[in-house]
Amino acid sequence: MRIDAFGHTDIGRRREGNEDSYLCLDLAAPEVAELPDSFLLAVADGIGGHAGGASASALAIEAVRDVILARLRGAGPAFDAAPLLAEAVAAGNARILAAANSEPALAGMGTTIVAALVTDDRATIVNVGDSRAYLVRDKELRQLTLDHSWAAEQTRLNVLTEDEIRSSPFKSMITRSLGSGETVATDIYEVDLLPEDYLILCTDGLYGAVPDDEILAIVRKRKSPEKICRRMIQRANHHGGRDNITQVVLRCRDDGRPTRPRPADTVKIRARS
Repeated sequence: MRIDAFGHTDIGRRREGNEDSYLCLDLAAPEVAELPDSFLLAVADGIGGHAGGASASALAIEAVRDVILARLRGAGPAFDAAPLLAEAVAAGNARILAAANSEPALAGMGTTIVAALVTDDRATIVNVGDSRAYLVRDKELRQLTLDHSWAAEQTRLNVLTEDEIRSSPFKSMITRSLGSGETVATDIYEVDLLPEDYLILCTDGLYGAVPDDEILAIVRKRKSPEKICRRMIQRANHHGGRDNITQVVLRCRDDGRPTRPRPADTVKIRARS
């Protein structure tokens, strides 16, 4: 199976700066990791004001890139992606705390992150916060990750009504982020990929503005990851562009090589914390 990917970010229409960061790295190049049909993807949404938020998201993305590449070089094709991603996120948390402690203007900064290590026909995904990973397969858009936010947790508990959640002063509160403590809990998911699957990583500036059915329609019509990204940013801005908008889109394509038998159900997710 052949894969290709594209990432893009936009300031939106209401913000003075962009606190999002992203990574879309092809791992096949010899100077990178020499892993054919492999990508490292990540999206982060900074918290703590423009200077702090932008710094935190950039530090998290840089840590994911640095740690993963350092471990993959020389590791060969056999490696366990889950502990690599957990280590990379922990490194990002440590870098954010160190920067905040050394620079008073950055005190209190943090970031969400969702990252994926994709190798041929499997994606391993880690997330902290409310940036999301989606899978598009056939006519279905499936959210793979769980949001670490007060609103999402109340929805899962099914105690408050949707109106009560929307009107609460805590509706935008993130319950888990990098930079909030010495350690950070991560959720990790593994998903087998099939030809013509799409993996989307994005911040809430996208999914908070563009409805799921519209995201699905854009993916099915545009096909190209670059065209999908650019169209989704257009639509998020059309819907108000209230936040920074960032996404990375990966497409799996059939190259004629044997793949796993197509499962009877839609998606099988293996999750671990």
